[in-house]
Amino acid sequence: MNRNLLCRSLLGTGACLAAALPAAAAGNGERPNILFIVADDLGWGDVSYHGSVIPTPNIDALAAKGIEMNRFYTAPVSSPTRAGLMTGRYPSRFGIRRTVIPPWRDYGLDPEEQTLADMLAANGYEHRAIVGKWHLGHGRLAYHPLNRGFNRFYGFLNGALDYFTHEREGELDWHDDWESSYDKGYSTDLIADEAVRCIGEYAPEGPFFLYVAFNAPHTPFQAPEDEIAEHISPEKFAALKPREKEAYTYRAMVTRMDKGVGRILEKLEKSGALENTLVLFMSDNGGIPNLPGGSSCAPLRGHKGREWDGGVRVPAVLYWKGHFVEGVRSEQLAAFVDMAPTIAALVGAGNPPRPYDGVNLLPVLTGKVPSFSRDLYLGCGAAVSGDYKLILKEGSRPMNLREDFLVYYPEDAYERRNKIADHAAEAERLRDYIIRYDTIRPAHPELPYGQGKEGFKAPREWRVTKP
Repeated sequence: MNRNLLCRSLLGTGACLAAALPAAAAGNGERPNILFIVADDLGWGDVSYHGSVIPTPNIDALAAKGIEMNRFYTAPVSSPTRAGLMTGRYPSRFGIRRTVIPPWRDYGLDPEEQTLADMLAANGYEHRAIVGKWHLGHGRLAYHPLNRGFNRFYGFLNGALDYFTHEREGELDWHDDWESSYDKGYSTDLIADEAVRCIGEYAPEGPFFLYVAFNAPHTPFQAPEDEIAEHISPEKFAALKPREKEAYTYRAMVTRMDKGVGRILEKLEKSGALENTLVLFMSDNGGIPNLPGGSSCAPLRGHKGREWDGGVRVPAVLYWKGHFVEGVRSEQLAAFVDMAPTIAALVGAGNPPRPYDGVNLLPVLTGKVPSFSRDLYLGCGAAVSGDYKLILKEGSRPMNLREDFLVYYPEDAYERRNKIADHAAEAERLRDYIIRYDTIRPAHPELPYGQGKEGFKAPREWRVTKP
């Protein structure tokens, strides 16, 4: 079918979400391998299929043959997105809403929450690996990924890791299961290497769940010299001002990650596992601000840490060869919290211990039904629904709004004009919906990011010892 025609067929209205597919959506009874690839702070305008000057041929190729999710939303920052991705539940429920989990804070994803890895373990997935960034708790054994359903961990517990030394707060944060890892190299390359190795080991035995969480292109701005040289000559680079150097370094970080994505997908194909692997590529939130020539959220408004689309609408692709529709751009409103319920429906997992907030996307992904309407809570006083988005002035982030702000996308795709006076009823409905979740009081309070930093000393090699 023609790409545009199929796209339009996916955008119909009125489908009932309850029309979920059977567990074996492909009709062959096979459980697919599941591969998540998550970039860190990759902005909407940082992929070349969105017009970036940064070449991302491997991500572009995946988008071209898969489903380009044009309205895929996350939380505005890392830890909340990763919490929702792993649980299918709004992170407001367990106190991971406003900010990331900092190194000096002893809390994490509530151990009572079922993770996607937990669910897959109960449904016959022997291999469940996380490679790269965790960022859902590091201070106690209960938060460790090997106690959250995964049985392989290679990577780091905190965010903002040094790409070459693999340190955070002066201590090594690089791990091979429970032990410190002293592997040398650029972290993006090491993550891709281990992902390739895992596929080679797991593919003959399947099914497997592989969660590849790059730290690129998050700060610090660091890239191998040879990668920078592909964007600008060493002589010209040396003559640049510091901020200009950062922009070119950022470009190199993105292209190096894209090469890693390419190696992972190539291994998947050569191993023979591609045809039975569900692949998700996404960013954990929008791009960073104030790096002209580097990170970009354009043409969207805002950036990481804000509920404008530039902070919460990200590049995302879903692909499952022969089972999902292919080569289309979908306008279905989708989100990070949808992946757990979608995969639960796919493997026939049944109802979770605590209800999902996300929805099952399989009917749309497979082209069995047209798109459906839904409300999506974005956290901290914001929600999106169909043609509308509401941001409350009293939301917990410094949005500096004088009044509640209603976006009406058909007339204002880039959120420049407040249309609340023209759509008062929809604004009131969304306000009630937001307050329902904004008023949740989790078991532990979420403190400001910097509180507790003064005098903090990281544990030796970030070894986890407390129960």
